[in-house]
Amino acid sequence: MLISIAISAALFVTTAYLHLASLRFCSGRMASVPMRSHTRVLSIVSLLFVTHLFQIGLFAGGFWIAGAWFGIGDFEGSDMAHPLDYLYFSTVMYTSLGIGDIVPTGHLRFLAGVEALNGLLLIAWSASFLFSTMNRLWDWQPCVEPEDEE
Repeated sequence: MLISIAISAALFVTTAYLHLASLRFCSGRMASVPMRSHTRVLSIVSLLFVTHLFQIGLFAGGFWIAGAWFGIGDFEGSDMAHPLDYLYFSTVMYTSLGIGDIVPTGHLRFLAGVEALNGLLLIAWSASFLFSTMNRLWDWQPCVEPEDEE
């Protein structure tokens, strides 16, 4: 159990720091690059998407290391024969989708739960950053009011 907790804590700290670094880049260095508002928003969305994919990859590697090296659990259901299988499972956990065609056993269950919580927090963090960015950069057109019908 201690190995599962240590791997979970290391992955949480690593992904949180990576996310912070990405957001700081978006609001710091990227801000000094001249670009149109819609291009900036698309650039930020793209960078955050890649950041999330990388974080999913880190957890996929953590599942492989925890299972293959430390033997703290395994997977039931579909075979985990290819690295893309670990990436798929990690994506399902990170996004809290929980399809259930691959089920972790042993102490890998704890790691899966931590990834789901971590993904929820990091996705929400990205969403709040994008909301803040859109409020600062986006030109909202005034809405047309309906005509009075008398």
